[in-house]
Amino acid sequence: MPVTDDFWPIYEEYLRTERRAAPDVHAVWIASRKGQGKPLRYASFESALRYIGRRTGITVHPHLFRHTLAQGVLETTGNIKVAQEILGHSHMSTTADLYLRVDENEMVRALVAAKSSTERTAKQHSWPSAKAAQYVFDYDDETISELERAIAQASGVEPDGGDS
Repeated sequence: MPVTDDFWPIYEEYLRTERRAAPDVHAVWIASRKGQGKPLRYASFESALRYIGRRTGITVHPHLFRHTLAQGVLETTGNIKVAQEILGHSHMSTTADLYLRVDENEMVRALVAAKSSTERTAKQHSWPSAKAAQYVFDYDDETISELERAIAQASGVEPDGGDS
């Protein structure tokens, strides 16, 4: 598991000052009260974490750390392959299904960016006629005439200007 450089001094300090276990115990996390220095089982860790969460009024569970890491990696890098490797998933779809979330603010930013891009393109483009400016898409004059005829037929109104 890759870690950042600032992890190692903290880890070394933990081993030196807090981890009270016999030298032959190789587990990193140990139960120091009732476990008397034996390796900490997942169920014990989960129980202790939930207890702390209840005492502080926070809903917390061990997997929350994994979710937080995955979300942070995805938000900062945008690289789902990196998150997949860190989490140890065999399939990218597992990582995507579990950890990719659609953020409403990101959706709005994406729409604003798309709109700006479209507006820049429209300003750079010369329309075939003044009538084309009435339409969202870049229609040629012939298509505009066909559209106007279809609209007129559907509404029972004569198109103005005929075949322009």
